[in-house]
Amino acid sequence: MSPKTVICLCGICLFTLACRSDKAKKDAESKTRDFFLTLKSEDEKGLARLYPGFSKLEQYYKSDSGKIISTTEANGVIKVTVDNRFTNKFGKSAEEKICLFYKVDSLERANLYDSKGLSDFDDNDDFIFGSKTGCIDNRTDTTDQQIIKKLKKAKQLMVDKAISVYIELKTNIRVISWTWESGFGGSASGHGIVRNNSTYTVPKLNYKVTYKDRSGNVITTDDGFVTSDAFDANESKSFTFYTSYVGPATQASIELLFDDNMIFNYLSKKGWTGNECDEYFKSHPDTLTDR
Repeated sequence: MSPKTVICLCGICLFTLACRSDKAKKDAESKTRDFFLTLKSEDEKGLARLYPGFSKLEQYYKSDSGKIISTTEANGVIKVTVDNRFTNKFGKSAEEKICLFYKVDSLERANLYDSKGLSDFDDNDDFIFGSKTGCIDNRTDTTDQQIIKKLKKAKQLMVDKAISVYIELKTNIRVISWTWESGFGGSASGHGIVRNNSTYTVPKLNYKVTYKDRSGNVITTDDGFVTSDAFDANESKSFTFYTSYVGPATQASIELLFDDNMIFNYLSKKGWTGNECDEYFKSHPDTLTDR
């Protein structure tokens, strides 16, 4: 085969590849426009059809309009970047750059498989916790689906840590004394002291009082804050309570409530070394699923 023939064939191949690339890019741009029109109408079923991974997003940015600002291709992946304009929760106009990622199949169709910036994870306790414990690497886990995959690991670790925290809180934070009495018009009031012998500072602590009749039947319950401030380790707090009507109650019991969200919020704010995720899954290799 002559050099001219080789050069000619190479040129044809390059031209063909360029045409396929242009066709795929146009398909990706067309599907991106469809996606943002569907996003504007808030049709979640339609969004899930266009983007199978969409249903995994716990929250996402809305859209008033989306303008394509660039389309690039590298390593078989087409990235379409969009300037998304939307109305934020305060009723003000805002904008956010969103990237949609497409893979091209054998029929030269662009298939949307990932996104970046469509969801905001910054205030997500699992994300904050995962970033601090090493489950999420903010340098490499940058797309929405990458983060969602790593959030599975973060949630598993967080539940394990939460159980440990709950057991310690339940065991070591106790009502050490309390009294109650009936009042005017069927009301009840009382006061108590709680001691925090745990190693944790609790952001808020709730109590629940259960009132019963002579036979032990529950008449009503009431709850409130022991303190709405931070309750430090090795500290005691006194509190009072009042219930407007308890009927014929002759006995009562009190318990402290450790809210799941409070524990998860605490874990997200706690200082971590960044090695906790690796350490946990090395000792629990069969607990993580990729589904």
